[in-house]
Amino acid sequence: MRKHRDRTNAYTGIAHVVLLLILTSAIVVSATGTKDVDEDDPVTAPAATIDLNKRLERPIDSLNKAKANHTNILEPADLRIEYKRISPDDPHLRPTISLISGLIQQIALDKDTCEQGEVTDLHVTAVLPLTNPRISFLRRSYNLYTIDSIGSQAYRTTLAIPLTTDPGHYEIVLSFDDEGEKKEIAFPFEVVAGAFSEEDTAELDVPVLTPETQEMLRYEHRYFAKAYQTNPKTILYSGEFIWPCAGSITGMYGTPRKYNDEMDGWSHKAVDIANKIGTKVYAPNDGIISMSKNLDVHGKSIVIAHGGDVHSVFLHLDDLLVEKGDRVKKGQLIGKLGKTGLCTGPNLHWQVMVNRVPTNPRFWVQGKPDIDKGQWVTPDR
Repeated sequence: MRKHRDRTNAYTGIAHVVLLLILTSAIVVSATGTKDVDEDDPVTAPAATIDLNKRLERPIDSLNKAKANHTNILEPADLRIEYKRISPDDPHLRPTISLISGLIQQIALDKDTCEQGEVTDLHVTAVLPLTNPRISFLRRSYNLYTIDSIGSQAYRTTLAIPLTTDPGHYEIVLSFDDEGEKKEIAFPFEVVAGAFSEEDTAELDVPVLTPETQEMLRYEHRYFAKAYQTNPKTILYSGEFIWPCAGSITGMYGTPRKYNDEMDGWSHKAVDIANKIGTKVYAPNDGIISMSKNLDVHGKSIVIAHGGDVHSVFLHLDDLLVEKGDRVKKGQLIGKLGKTGLCTGPNLHWQVMVNRVPTNPRFWVQGKPDIDKGQWVTPDR
């Protein structure tokens, strides 16, 4: 099992974008109406184009700054990079882009370089409440949620990097309506490869994943899709998550899976924790129970809606101790580990979904620790 590689310094990308914007002395704001952006369509493509794959290979003055029609340029753009806390309870100083003029005052990223399967928090501060604010990232649209402790002009969301994302340079686009026009601000983001196991393939010793089982899986996925629709208007969780139960790591995020020779393999998008049947399972953070159900393939299952389009999923439980609609707190007992449904032994399958993208649970727990197969974890309640 290879160790996860050291990740690129989170501040580097933001420093680059601030430097580029200061040198061009302008923020390009697209006013293309409400039509969806198609990067392959020259009519709806983002107004300001900078080839991020080439931006480190060519001089700044040779960057392509061609602008399409219907583009507004706000000049001068008074920008600065600062290091500050992005919320009152944030213990860390983080790099932020500050705009002294315009509707947007500040955009702050937890980090702007992430591994496949990782997440990053984005904070936006505006002069006035924004109309229809959205974030577009990796072909997905994200809601922005107001931070009640700060005010209606402060927003937050969590962005997910899917396991299958190719390493490279991408854009995060903030869009909002301003006096009937759709305006956008784009800034770069980098995805690097995660060091996932390639040889430690998990297999079942009997061909149980039959076409009938696959059809049942598709049917049960409807229950999870409905559970993901439960999304509180405010972010309920706070701080880092805890491991939901004590046990040994037996299944790693990103590990190739093949259930029999006749079926295609795929990569595991969760963490499996093995222990004896009846081991207590706790809520990793605050939320609302959006599903508590006994299913044939997934076994006894629970979904917690944490708000902000974040959901925790727990499979193969032996006992369900909460019901749909229950409000739960971090560390609250919600069930017991089991061996129900399609699994190889007693274990808890724990998955963290962000905007329906499965992310690596280790990035949610305290310290974002590197973990190995066989490692023992315990809830820190």
